[in-house]
Amino acid sequence: MRAEDFRCDLSIRFDPWGFADDPALEVLLPLPCDDGYQRVRDLCAPEGAHIEDMHGHRRLVRLRHGEAVEISARIETRRLRPGDHLDLPPPGPADRSPGPMTAPDAALRALAEDSVSGIEGAQARVAALARAAADALRYRYPKDARGAALSYARGWGDCGEYAFVFVALCHAVGIPARPVFGLITAPWMQTPHAWAEAWDGAGWCPVDPNFVREGAYFGPLLETARGAAAHVGGLDPYRVVISRHTAIPWPSGAVGRPGDVSGLTLTCEGLGAVAIWHETPRWQGAPVVPFLQLPWPAIRRPARATPLRWLRRQRAWRVRVKAPSRRLPRRPLAWADVVALHPIKGATAVLLASGLASGVPVLAPMVEAGVWIWVAAFSVGLLRNMRLMRLRSALWLKTEAALRKRTATALARWNVAEGSG
Repeated sequence: MRAEDFRCDLSIRFDPWGFADDPALEVLLPLPCDDGYQRVRDLCAPEGAHIEDMHGHRRLVRLRHGEAVEISARIETRRLRPGDHLDLPPPGPADRSPGPMTAPDAALRALAEDSVSGIEGAQARVAALARAAADALRYRYPKDARGAALSYARGWGDCGEYAFVFVALCHAVGIPARPVFGLITAPWMQTPHAWAEAWDGAGWCPVDPNFVREGAYFGPLLETARGAAAHVGGLDPYRVVISRHTAIPWPSGAVGRPGDVSGLTLTCEGLGAVAIWHETPRWQGAPVVPFLQLPWPAIRRPARATPLRWLRRQRAWRVRVKAPSRRLPRRPLAWADVVALHPIKGATAVLLASGLASGVPVLAPMVEAGVWIWVAAFSVGLLRNMRLMRLRSALWLKTEAALRKRTATALARWNVAEGSG
């Protein structure tokens, strides 16, 4: 294992019973698998029907009421650099045709054609489309609806929408591509994340259009370069791939489509309103699992939302990273970003240390120095975070554009005045 690679023990626990009153549930679990970027060792998962296809590995299990389910594995990941390729089969039909949330409309087709106009070579075209997808959106989490065409029209979306727009652009010009769903598992930064893979003529390469736009902030945190090029064909070593594509078929012979239920819904392009955790939607007549809804249970008796169930819902899907081969970023300046990422934990530690110091005076100088170090690191982290806030703020970007326009107008007038004089 190279020093820059990463290794950890990963566990994913799923507890759907804050949402369901069913006596039993069928749950579709994602299973991480080898792909040339990650190696999976000592996988431990409950018994059930195993499904292995172009989408990855999944397991259909049955839970009795109140049971939770957990998978665990030893994950080894390696850094990919631009020019590296994944060890995966060549494109299939699903990689060449639109799926739910990745269908290009006329506006996206026009953007794709304009973006690659005059550009030769698949690798250069993929890079141009990644930049186009990055420039098409600013980051904002969509609580109501999803889809490439929808997100492009309104100009914002989260990491999944960046991936959908990029895949739609690729399909519009005949480049095989697909969304990828997984996790960032750095010990200091753990979150679900989505990116994409594109076929550049020689193999599959990862593309993260969200980080093409926001890499100046996330690059140091995940030990990659700040520039956009590092996130087209390159990948930091802190990802775990869970599944690929948006239309993941529900296994034939398993539970059918549950009846209509009420509850929290998410409107998906091509699917309509989907009740989260509750139903298996259909696309082109076949049951599918869209976006990050894995693990996915088919709930027939949704539970009423009580305060206790609400608390349980907040912990429906829990991810734990144990025994990591690295606990902090290699770059000390990025430690300030880590402090800013966890303000509540840091403030709690400061309060506890201050209380301890008041009871043990001999520790007071050490605690005071530690508090000042934390305050300084937190302040630096906030200042560095301003770059991300700028990219995500519509008002900030609009104000910048207006100032640039006024400055250009004033300079033009000044030049005219100087020429007249």
